[in-house]
Amino acid sequence: MCGRYNISDDPFTQALLDEFGIDRHLETRYNIAPTEQVPVIRRGDHGYELREMRWWLIPSWVKEPGTRYSMFNARAETVNESPAFRAPFRHQRCILPASSFIEWHTEDGKKQPWLIRPTDRAIAFAGLWDHWGHGEGSILSCCIVTCDAVPGFRRIHNRMPVMLEADQLQRWLSPDTDTESLMPYLQPQLPGDFELWPIDEHINNARHKETPVMTGDKILLRAD
Repeated sequence: MCGRYNISDDPFTQALLDEFGIDRHLETRYNIAPTEQVPVIRRGDHGYELREMRWWLIPSWVKEPGTRYSMFNARAETVNESPAFRAPFRHQRCILPASSFIEWHTEDGKKQPWLIRPTDRAIAFAGLWDHWGHGEGSILSCCIVTCDAVPGFRRIHNRMPVMLEADQLQRWLSPDTDTESLMPYLQPQLPGDFELWPIDEHINNARHKETPVMTGDKILLRAD
């Protein structure tokens, strides 16, 4: 799963926005949690655009927004079948820019948070979006697609977010791309080398928005 992530206003994040001709800078934010507003890249009527969306997908057909069901992640294995996600998967795909994310490893009843970040790039989470309601009360919302973890990542968790390669970005965002051709994108894979760092448990509290503090040695996870 993916339940927290971070954004840094750095050259890597800027390079990702430049890929889509988006002349904006993202605010540095730590420990972003579900239901918060997050920046999302999507294909709009006039090209690529950056929009703020609620990170907890609200299907367009529900009577009212709620948090009864966990809707901040969509499982890659069922995204083409789920009533909540299948329509967005076909025509409303998006990218959530990130610099790193946080996952927890549980051992002997203790949850140790880990910071996971690429060594030389920003992260492009594969996402879905939807539009609920009308007028001033309407809500744009999104979720992150997750898949089984690659073998080296399973020491931390058995699930991981789908992270797109550079040559997959535009096809993922095109509403005309056939979803069958996108299924290989949803297989467990890394878009590059990653560092895994144990961090201070203060991050467990979603209200803690400070820079994560490393508490141990890193693990290098190579894409190959």
